[in-house]
Amino acid sequence: MKTHKAYCSACDRQVEVLIPEDLPEGTLPSAHDPSNCICMEFGETCTGSLCPLFEVPTGQMEENYKRIIREQRERQKGEKEE
Repeated sequence: MKTHKAYCSACDRQVEVLIPEDLPEGTLPSAHDPSNCICMEFGETCTGSLCPLFEVPTGQMEENYKRIIREQRERQKGEKEE
């Protein structure tokens, strides 16, 4: 995953989002692939029930956060074991 800046109409400013490494330059994940939609502002300044940037419900965004944290912990654990 890599970070990218995108305009959020709910926050009325640029926000940082995580996007897959293999996503073509200049594109963002969409609701068609909701597991890859991760806004770094979720839970901080975002208070809506639907992300206007990705058109993903906040429940899906929360699940994405949990998955990313779990994957990162597993990756770090694997690195320590090597």
